[in-house]
Amino acid sequence: MTAAPVTSATPAGATAATAAPSLPEGVLQVALTAELTRPESQVLLAELAQPARLVPPTATMASLDAVFRRDAGLRWVVLDVPGQPVLVSRSWFELAMTGRLGYGRLLMQRRTVVDAAPPEALVFPADCPVGRAAAAVIHRRSGGDDLLDAVLVAGPDGRLSVAPVTAVFEQLAQQYAYQALHDPLTGLPNRLFLVERLRQAERGPGPAVLFVIDLDRFKDVNDHLGHTAGDQVLVEFAQRLRAVARSGDLVVRLTGDEFAVLTEAPLTGAQSTALAERMVLTAAAPFVVADEEDGAEQLVSLGASVGVAGSAGGPSTSPDALLHQADLAVARAKSLGRGRVAHFGVELLEDVETTDAVRARHRMERRLRRAIETEDLQLHYQPVVALPSGQVTGVEALARWDDAELGRVAPDVFIPLAERTGLVVDLGRWVLHTACREAAGWPIGPSGVAPTVAVNVSPVQLAQRGFIDDVTRALSDSGLAADRLCLEITETAAITDLTATAARLSQVRDLGVRLALDDFGAGHSALSLLRGLPVHLVKIDRSFIERVASDTADGVLVRLVIEAAHSLGRRVCAEGVETAEQAQQLIAMGCDSAQGWLFGRPEEASPRLTGLLTSRAVAEPLAGADGGPVLPLGGNDELLLVTTPDRVITYASASSGAMLGWLPQELVGVSVGRFLHPDDLARMTADPALAARYAQGQGVHRAVHRDGSVRWLESDTRQLTDADGTVREVLSVSRDVTATVEARRALADSEAMFRHAFDDAPIGMTLTRMDGRLLRVNKAFAALLGTTTDALADRRVLDLTPAGDRAAVGGLFTEFIGLTELSTRFLHADGSEVPVLVRVSVVRDAAGEPTSVFAHVLPE
Repeated sequence: MTAAPVTSATPAGATAATAAPSLPEGVLQVALTAELTRPESQVLLAELAQPARLVPPTATMASLDAVFRRDAGLRWVVLDVPGQPVLVSRSWFELAMTGRLGYGRLLMQRRTVVDAAPPEALVFPADCPVGRAAAAVIHRRSGGDDLLDAVLVAGPDGRLSVAPVTAVFEQLAQQYAYQALHDPLTGLPNRLFLVERLRQAERGPGPAVLFVIDLDRFKDVNDHLGHTAGDQVLVEFAQRLRAVARSGDLVVRLTGDEFAVLTEAPLTGAQSTALAERMVLTAAAPFVVADEEDGAEQLVSLGASVGVAGSAGGPSTSPDALLHQADLAVARAKSLGRGRVAHFGVELLEDVETTDAVRARHRMERRLRRAIETEDLQLHYQPVVALPSGQVTGVEALARWDDAELGRVAPDVFIPLAERTGLVVDLGRWVLHTACREAAGWPIGPSGVAPTVAVNVSPVQLAQRGFIDDVTRALSDSGLAADRLCLEITETAAITDLTATAARLSQVRDLGVRLALDDFGAGHSALSLLRGLPVHLVKIDRSFIERVASDTADGVLVRLVIEAAHSLGRRVCAEGVETAEQAQQLIAMGCDSAQGWLFGRPEEASPRLTGLLTSRAVAEPLAGADGGPVLPLGGNDELLLVTTPDRVITYASASSGAMLGWLPQELVGVSVGRFLHPDDLARMTADPALAARYAQGQGVHRAVHRDGSVRWLESDTRQLTDADGTVREVLSVSRDVTATVEARRALADSEAMFRHAFDDAPIGMTLTRMDGRLLRVNKAFAALLGTTTDALADRRVLDLTPAGDRAAVGGLFTEFIGLTELSTRFLHADGSEVPVLVRVSVVRDAAGEPTSVFAHVLPE
């Protein structure tokens, strides 16, 4: 075998890169243009070795001289000495044959090669890495063996080959060049590679686009699952980025959890946004990692923020400037809430933190540290009410900070600062102890149950070894009953290590403390959190509650969360309730409790707060609420459809499968008219007034099931409009009333059959009330008496009976004295008397009470 020649190729992480003209000379350029494909394993000597030319072990110097003379390109031969092969280099041989005075050839030609004592050969197995062989060569040469120019390679079958030292060091140089320009973990090019490629791009046809991708919450993975799990995430994400990047794009790992993609050609703003959003989506998919301790696999959900710099039509920028712009853009993306895309704009330069801003932040950190040490903070409490009663059941403790120098500092400013600096542990401990102490003195409310106090727990707090001791000490010092304390954790605390979080929370729950999952829906929510965490309560994030009564998508999501939580035995609290309409919608959905400005703003502990906790209710707007939903989203057995104004489906509930035979995802984008019965669709098309009633109100219509059968649906349809009256979407809730319609039809058919059999029977028949008044008679009975059925309507049986027979007939029809058959007489229309035989049977209801009398009347 011979070593592969060095040719130009594309480094790992880029494909078919366009070579830039007039490239600079130097080691870096050589490395960039060399064939630096990342090896799956280390290069082995066998890949560099050449077949050896074997000569007999008894060969003389003269015979070997003849061999070298015949083949001018032959550089080495191997004496096949059993167990100890000898490598003879042409360089050593020529020096030995020449000798010091030039007479060596005459003196040496009769000697054997072995007697001439060539240097001891370095022998390596074929699977020896190149680096190990190079180290041995360097060691030998440092001892003075300057003629060592090859090593022997022994194959697994015993065959010998020769690896030139020059080839060994050339391969080692390529490996070092690769390592200098690539990340050893992911195999992607590194920042140095990117900077050099950006310099080349300056001379290209147009400005390239640089994407900087920063993984969200990656630190949590390292902190909770270990660095091995973090490495697994990085390797997997590198592979995903390669799949997302287009042909010719360069994928780079910058540092830590930060990656970059450099496009080969310019992109428009829309194109770069689309590519960046694909990067966000690929990062949002769960990662499978193995636990360092037990090797168990678990899912980790992260996300990514992407900053974009450079686009078609924009000015060319230097590599350092483009990197800086992309860094500013990714910082803006993170500030927008993570999982977002942001493009660089000149306005971002104005937002760059100045030295004064850095000093201000450090000053705030010092002031916050002092405030915690001196307990110069306050706790405010916001009521939590039960639904639908509006009765206050507890409060949530919220930290507030009014500093003598800084003034009032917002919680969304100082709490993130406390988390970044580690001060949140001491801050959280102070909040926990203070809330327990103040809550212990609150009186029992009218329900007989003492109010609870909820305290937020930071992920950093929860991970502390002494956290359980802090909770135990807060309860014992204050005397607060454990079941009156509720600890709220966010999704972030649980998402990175669900198993460890569940174990820690189980310890807290064993103390008797209640647990809540806070801000559910704000992050990467999953039912696995509800199922896997031992929480009592799920708090729905205010971002969903804000539009729960006006947006069907948020309304449906909130309802699904409530139903899922209830099915798992968890109660649900809605955060940020500000309007009566929101409360009314939540009540209709079965939400258990709520908090927000509608019920009370946060306030300090005071006699007023104490009075509030003992009051019956605070939610006056709920007192007159009828409990009906603002958005009728239906129940589990009802079909919910949301459509555009022109009736194209944008959302379908899961019940569509049972009701129509189509899965929700199969209905989205399809017109409602496709599922209406053709006859009903034709009637609505022909009658605009009828169509309008169906579009805004209730109606019963037919729908065609996927299997071709017809289903009767009772639908309540409502148009949702914007402030200007424009129809935004149409909401329909339908119930399957097929069984009811079919039962009514069967009953109508039975009644028709009964009427036919009754009216056309050849013998006289009557149906009377319990007072003997005729309900119905047939034609045969009317003919028997010489009159018509209409003339007998609402007459009494006794009116048709001669005076002498009325007592007996009354006993038969009204008194139920036990008779079922009677021979008597009825009055004919001409005044004569008609002898008849009457047989009766009493009709009874489900309770066994008589309701009517049915009689056969036969002439005698």
